[in-house]
Amino acid sequence: MRTLFFFGFFLLSATAILVAVKISQKTEEKCIAVVYDSSRNITGVKKIFEQFPDFQKVMIEMSTYSSGELERCQASFIVNSEFDNQVPKRLIEDYLKSKRRVVWMGYNIWTLGDQLTRKLGLRYMGSFSKVSFDRCRYFYKGLSNRCTEAGLSMHPETIPTNELQIQIMAETRIRERELTPYLVRSQNLYYLADVNFGNVFQEFLGEFVGSPPRNKLIHLQTVAGPG
Repeated sequence: MRTLFFFGFFLLSATAILVAVKISQKTEEKCIAVVYDSSRNITGVKKIFEQFPDFQKVMIEMSTYSSGELERCQASFIVNSEFDNQVPKRLIEDYLKSKRRVVWMGYNIWTLGDQLTRKLGLRYMGSFSKVSFDRCRYFYKGLSNRCTEAGLSMHPETIPTNELQIQIMAETRIRERELTPYLVRSQNLYYLADVNFGNVFQEFLGEFVGSPPRNKLIHLQTVAGPG
């Protein structure tokens, strides 16, 4: 009887371990999620992530986002190309508490409120028109390149409030204004002040995803909304 009890206990324990492993494997799905606010960007976004053929691509319309979806994939991109578009509160909350790599791109970073300073070490100062891209430059990894890709028409301007908390990976200068953060990292969270999949994005894409691209794009694609 005692032998049967221990045998049964062993079987139950083994089953629990197998179930836990399966759940863990499910939550660690090899995929890239894109939460988007405009369907106009979908074709271009899919083209960018063809560089990762081993990853499933999960496309989520922002208005239909469900709590917890940012934790599904090892990397997620929140694409905000519509100025002052309503970002679901559940998405903002998940971005702020996510343990995965998450890149917030473009507009509406100001919807984070006080958490923008607390989590990303930034203060939002307003947005200004880029007007002429001939008077715009990117600065990253010791390089200085002209803004050859259009991206968004408005540039969200932020200033760092705690440079010990964040890593400013790229900056931009537009129309002789002061340098302003273009790409910022705070632990696993990123903010890219544009919807632009050109040179800067491509340079850091492997870091965003946590895996190097397998297929390099011959033509760097730029995707942006009308705003």
